[in-house]
Amino acid sequence: MKVIVSRFIPFRGFNAINLFGLIVVRKGRRAGRYTLNHERIHTAQMRELAYLFFYILYLGEWLVRLLMRGNAYRNISFEREAYAHMGDLNYLEHRRHYTWLRHYKKKPNKLKKMKKITFLLLAMALAPFAANAFTRAQAQKTVDAFVADTMLRHASAGVALVDLSTGEIIAGNHVDVACITASTMKTVTSSAARLTLGPDFQYVTPVYLDGAVKGNRLEGNIVVVGTGDPTLGSQFFKDDLDITGEIVKALQSHGINRIEGKVIVDNSAYPFPPYCGDWDVGDLAWNYGMGIHAVNYCDNLTRLIFDGHDGTLGNAHLMPDVSNVEIIDMLSGRGEDNVDLHLEYVHPAIIATGTTIDTTYYMDIANPCPDVLLRDSIANSLTRAGIAVRWREIDARGERWPLVEHRSPALTDIVTSLLERSDNMFAEGLLRTLAYHSGRRATCTNGVAVVDSVMRRMGVDVSAKFQRDGSGLARANKATPRFFAQMLTAMNSHKMGTREVQLVDLMPRVGVNARIGSSIAQSPISGQVATKSGSMSDVQCYVGYYPVNAPKWGFVTLINNWRGSRRALREKIDSMLLNVFTK
Repeated sequence: MKVIVSRFIPFRGFNAINLFGLIVVRKGRRAGRYTLNHERIHTAQMRELAYLFFYILYLGEWLVRLLMRGNAYRNISFEREAYAHMGDLNYLEHRRHYTWLRHYKKKPNKLKKMKKITFLLLAMALAPFAANAFTRAQAQKTVDAFVADTMLRHASAGVALVDLSTGEIIAGNHVDVACITASTMKTVTSSAARLTLGPDFQYVTPVYLDGAVKGNRLEGNIVVVGTGDPTLGSQFFKDDLDITGEIVKALQSHGINRIEGKVIVDNSAYPFPPYCGDWDVGDLAWNYGMGIHAVNYCDNLTRLIFDGHDGTLGNAHLMPDVSNVEIIDMLSGRGEDNVDLHLEYVHPAIIATGTTIDTTYYMDIANPCPDVLLRDSIANSLTRAGIAVRWREIDARGERWPLVEHRSPALTDIVTSLLERSDNMFAEGLLRTLAYHSGRRATCTNGVAVVDSVMRRMGVDVSAKFQRDGSGLARANKATPRFFAQMLTAMNSHKMGTREVQLVDLMPRVGVNARIGSSIAQSPISGQVATKSGSMSDVQCYVGYYPVNAPKWGFVTLINNWRGSRRALREKIDSMLLNVFTK
């Protein structure tokens, strides 16, 4: 939310005013956090009414209130809601849509009268909009113009616009042709996970003490058992307790300051390999191609740092260090900056090839051994806390008792994070979790089988989906626009969990934290289009909803092999959607 200062507005006596989501503060006045929260509530109201209708209703209600007792401004329903909740800085997180309708004065006759007037004003405001609402023919004409563009002459261009109330595709192109989906497949995996596990599901990572406690000494080992949680130590959930700190505090609470055995991290629950067999081997080493394990830590990332001044891996090291990962120099020498990396899992190693220039390289890469990093991090935390680890072989003789149960954030928060950032590792984690919690081996194939079962129960035709992984990184992932249209329709009818969230509530919004082109973000419907994008070489896809507060339409664009720049294609997709939704 942008705040600017003006010498002239708002009027004297007011600190701030909200103009289409822009907060203007009068010079010399201070807008504190409660005032800003007041204006944020107004912004939420504006978005519900597409901004223009908000001002029409606001002015109409104010004129009516002038004829009634009391302060006309303070009694406007929009202001009553904002003043009533401005002191609750978390109000917008749990606010229900159109709450301002509940904030009329509680006098039966006047309340009834005011509601009639308000709905009459709303009908008048929406009349021009209804007159201009797009028809099937207009929508199809807009889609036809888009796919007729010369840059799509040789492309696979699947488009679908679906009426969510009926599930009918009212406009489209090649709706039954399967195209590469890229990261739009994450919406499918996330939807199946929410329906199967529940939106409030949390991963539980148990930590045990194997052995007997004698005074301040543990005659045994600390054992961490991995259950697939992708969020352990994640930089994206910094406010959540780190498992290493929980272990230290638990040991201190029991008065233990000496471990005679080892720190053991059990990574056996998920089978090898930790990546999808359909992935390109060249993707595995990079910060988007991390594998998913039973034990994941620090987003399964590390950083390779080295000096390339002499065409070799000078002073090469990992940060954070992963003690058993070898760094192998197979560079050809000095030349162009074209360093490539390869990852070896069986004998953990990072192999560098290509040529370097005279610079220091900082490369974020996949960590093949997150269990080792977690083990070493726990050991280091214990040492810093004054708890000694002897690393002796101790036979615990079957004695085991629980020390810690680390819980992840709720699944809803995990999905929101992964969709906004398009996190491949998190999505792969959900797919294998689906298999694991169904009692099957935690493989991609078994996870896809669970997704198919869930989608079929929702009435979605999975014969039009060819899924290989959970994230969409495999180019073998394909689906038709009709499949996505059915999936979006089915998920729009499900509100789940304590917060009653739908898929649309978890998806990024254009103009807020997502972008297609520039037209929607600069239009009155900015913030009202939810979308998940997917992109890789020669692939650009979007699936989403409009409007976000009460979705009426779902849209799908799956574009493969176009001619021209990606930016130009995004602008054309953006313009097509804007023309459909506003004409």
